Amino acid sequence: MFGTFVAGLGLFLVGIKGLGAHLQQMAGRRMRRLLGGATRGPLRSAFTGLLLGGLTQSSNAATFISTSLVQAGIMTLPRAMLIVGFANVGTAGLVLLATVDLHLAALWLVGVVGFLSTRKLDRSSPLRPALGALFGLALLFLGIDLMKIGAGPLREMEAVRQVLAAASGGLLALALPFLAGAAVALMAQSSSTVTILALAMQEAGALEFEQALMVACGASLGSGFAVLVLSADLRGTGRRLAIYQTLLKAAGAAFFIALLALEHATGLPLLVGGSAMAATAHDRLAWLFLLLQLASALMLAPFGAAMERLLARLSPETPAEAMSRPRFLYDQALAEPVTALDLVVREQRRLLARLPALADQLRAEPEATHAPREAMLEASAALEARIAAFLKDILSRGCGPEQLDRAVALEAALEGLRALRETLGEFGEVTAAMRQAEAAALLPMIHRLAEALHLLLGQLAEYGHDGDAETLALLAAMTGDRSDMMDGLRRRLARNEPALPYAAQDVLFRATSLFERVVWLTRRQALLLAPESG
Repeated sequence: MFGTFVAGLGLFLVGIKGLGAHLQQMAGRRMRRLLGGATRGPLRSAFTGLLLGGLTQSSNAATFISTSLVQAGIMTLPRAMLIVGFANVGTAGLVLLATVDLHLAALWLVGVVGFLSTRKLDRSSPLRPALGALFGLALLFLGIDLMKIGAGPLREMEAVRQVLAAASGGLLALALPFLAGAAVALMAQSSSTVTILALAMQEAGALEFEQALMVACGASLGSGFAVLVLSADLRGTGRRLAIYQTLLKAAGAAFFIALLALEHATGLPLLVGGSAMAATAHDRLAWLFLLLQLASALMLAPFGAAMERLLARLSPETPAEAMSRPRFLYDQALAEPVTALDLVVREQRRLLARLPALADQLRAEPEATHAPREAMLEASAALEARIAAFLKDILSRGCGPEQLDRAVALEAALEGLRALRETLGEFGEVTAAMRQAEAAALLPMIHRLAEALHLLLGQLAEYGHDGDAETLALLAAMTGDRSDMMDGLRRRLARNEPALPYAAQDVLFRATSLFERVVWLTRRQALLLAPESG
């Protein structure tokens, strides 16, 4: 009995994972673009959520896909909240399918996929994900059927009868199935999976109808907490949708429990009595699960603005997110290429102005209080990506030869800024490694190099802002070849510190090499900025 049930559960889990993975392969390349265009209104956002939940059969996946779109600026948070809410409704389709006798359909699917695979049709790249999705669906159906078969003997077990007898007799006795559903869903990360288990148990007579309903309610709440656990490493706006999903699930579960309590108190046919029109008990449970997900989505939808403010308080924006947000780029400017390119220049000047601060934090006595270095590096990388995407949009819409040349030059300048930011990040890592390598004698030298870089990058930022010819001449003098000077510095330190560990010597070589690279990149960036500054 247990072997059959566990085998069915394994097939079901493998099937649902394979189905979701292959469906995402079929739509992965265009997923972000399609979702960005499919969320321009509340109704379209809700439909997109239904579709996404139905395809992936995972509200967790829908939550994290929407989170990435919000962080990338493709989707707004209110639209993402609608998608997450109605993705839960989409996942209920699997529970409805589980109420149908799918044994024969599963056998046919396995046969068709096997036949096509032997004909080598699965080697075609468009067909391979489709066949994989069909095979995952077949495994899913077979798993459901095996779980029903495995759960059948449970009704005859004396221990199960005693548990059912102890768990019948009021709302308090239904707490155990609720908690069990929440715990299993927290581990399985799927409320539909646990509800299908409850369907199999209820059909086999191992659970009463109200107990199975409480398992479904608990599973809905548990899957919400599962999203919160999975998002533990996220901060700021990246965690808001996970919190919203948890609140949605909690609101729906609380609403159903309140209705059930009211039904017990008054005798009104609200849930158990109201679903009696369904043909069978497991049909009733499947439709109530769908109603639970729909209630969760609709209960908080009218309070979008208030929920957005609540989420902002519960998970405030991080410093890196604040710095990564463009100040000047907006989609309407794309209609005018000249204006759009001017806005790109202003955003790039913001990136340029941050470079001296990255070097300042490595000096012995920094001049000012800055945001954390890691946050500045992360924010600059995110802003670079936004600018790059904006430039690609400008080029894709077509522009004249003059604007085309300017856009290409700005792309090159953006690559230079990215290289400077990455090299400064590596220089900071070398400074940290020097402390760990017991090379305290080298720290004064690192601080002097940081002082030089701070001065150099400050001049570059000044030139990028005003384009003064004297500043350019000074930069040219400051960024001359420094290879001989660095070689002399390495030899002098090696001579003065004969007992320097090998790890410290390696760090010294890396630090001086990175210094030379920053100097060269600064010179190159000044030349790239010359047309724009002028």
